[in-house]
Amino acid sequence: KVIDVNWQMPAAILLDGVAVDDNTVCGEGNNEMLFAFANDLKSGAVAGGEGEETPDPNKEHCWGHGTWDGTSCACEAGWSGDDCSMTQFCDENGTCYDCSSSSRPSTTAEECAKCDDSSSPRFMDPYGRCYSCSYSYSVSATKTECAKCDKNSAPRFMSTYGSCYLCSTSYGVSASADECAKCDDSSTPREMRNGICIIPGYCPEGFLSDSGSCIPCSHLYGYSATAAECAKCDKSGAPRFMSTNGICLRCSWSSGESASADECAKCDKSGTPRFMSTDGSCRSCSTSSAYPATEAECAKCDKSSTPRHMYVGFCYKCPTSLVGLNTQDMCESCHGIWDAGTQKCAPNPGA
Repeated sequence: KVIDVNWQMPAAILLDGVAVDDNTVCGEGNNEMLFAFANDLKSGAVAGGEGEETPDPNKEHCWGHGTWDGTSCACEAGWSGDDCSMTQFCDENGTCYDCSSSSRPSTTAEECAKCDDSSSPRFMDPYGRCYSCSYSYSVSATKTECAKCDKNSAPRFMSTYGSCYLCSTSYGVSASADECAKCDDSSTPREMRNGICIIPGYCPEGFLSDSGSCIPCSHLYGYSATAAECAKCDKSGAPRFMSTNGICLRCSWSSGESASADECAKCDKSGTPRFMSTDGSCRSCSTSSAYPATEAECAKCDKSSTPRHMYVGFCYKCPTSLVGLNTQDMCESCHGIWDAGTQKCAPNPGA
């Protein structure tokens, strides 16, 4: 039973004078057990079965990976210190690396696991690469491998989609509360918000997308987000609106989107107002097609860079040239001046 215990380094067990390994079998009769610990090795004393000090320790007290010179262990390559603790692992080509190395070589799980109890543990990705816990980027890994970094100075946590992230990762990541809590005692503790593990205060001038990214309000494209997150942009210089399918869109978005009248109205005071068509779409004032709308909605575009005008119930984009509009009402709605003599529309310099 004692032999089968998974002893943590640094320690060594001798059975009848021979270092214990995976093939050790107790013999018949009395078996003398000898336990060696780091302090014993450094002092030159080893605790025996009855607690007595055993003089003249031999190379077995150096874990079988060094030679005792009467004062300390002279360690083999890949081993270090008076107790000859492991400090290296080897890649598939036989090249050895310190556990603290920044390299991420391909190797076996057994080799990578040599660093588990060191001050610089490492973890494996599914493709056989052995990573330092302090590696800068996220890495695909199993939950067990990622957990090897729990007590490291650079702890990591697992996302819900199978990647192992540093607690110091700047953006939000979808994760469980238990995984997020692994960062509590790190230099960058995190908290859960809407299923996303984030650094507190993260994304103060933007909104958090459903994928955990912090999106500036002024960003060109739309992203899935909660209504509360999208609403963070309401008082910014680039307000956004929510479509009915949960996409947070910039007011300058070119295509029409199904949205509520209240959401569409968030763009009224922006530099790119939108209007609601009677089919329930929030339309860009710059759209080239005509859509059925109320006069009040169409008039929202009057102060935009692309004003529109109403004609037989439809909201039309004004032409790029005001010449050619054939009624005074249309001319005025497009910020033009009606010339009664030519019966044509001319640009209004004061518009």
